[in-house]
Amino acid sequence: MLTYDGALNLLRQLGCSYNIIKHCMMVSEKSVEIARKIMKKGYNINLTLCQVGGLLHDIGRSKTNTIFHGVEGAKILEKHPELAKIAKRHIGGGITSDEAEVLGLPVEDYSPQTLEEKVVCYADKLVQGEKFTEDADDEIKKLEKKLGKNHASVKRLKRIEDEIKKLTS
Repeated sequence: MLTYDGALNLLRQLGCSYNIIKHCMMVSEKSVEIARKIMKKGYNINLTLCQVGGLLHDIGRSKTNTIFHGVEGAKILEKHPELAKIAKRHIGGGITSDEAEVLGLPVEDYSPQTLEEKVVCYADKLVQGEKFTEDADDEIKKLEKKLGKNHASVKRLKRIEDEIKKLTS
């Protein structure tokens, strides 16, 4: 697996902007914080995968700033399958294969599956600009405004938040 420093160098080599790198560093930091809380509760989680995955979750933004950045990130990270899945599955609260088809993404399920994928997905929602938030309320409100209060993506993100909060409290 890539080290933190190796991942940071990769972001720079691919031309990610300062703002993207700063965001990724913050998501990595928050992912580690969440993972440590989960570990303290006795659950098994790969701390390094959360750290490096958090750092690389937006690597696809070196190619595009659209919803396709998850797919592009997975392509860049194809030699690191666990990291590729984190990049692919962190968008919103996940995207089903039916939603992917409508959005023009390759048809597959982009929903976070593993605990590490869920931690990075959730940590990403806790970074707003250059600040951390306590919960995903801001992101949930954005999704509700864009997609509607009862959209499946909103419900998926709320489920991920509930799961993480149960594991950390």
